[in-house]
Amino acid sequence: MNRPATLLAVAEVPLWWAALTALWLVFAGTVDPLELAVGAGAALLGALAARAARRAVGGR
Repeated sequence: MNRPATLLAVAEVPLWWAALTALWLVFAGTVDPLELAVGAGAALLGALAARAARRAVGGR
């Protein structure tokens, strides 16, 4: 794997996480610390699943 591809792969999970966390906040509507922590954790699992799905489809 070349360096630009590695950097894109490393940046993909935090980008997915940020997008999914923002989506969680929009749908949840509250900023309670416990709910935010649960949403961030769920978003991290979703980001890892999205990365895995993209790798499976792309064959990389």
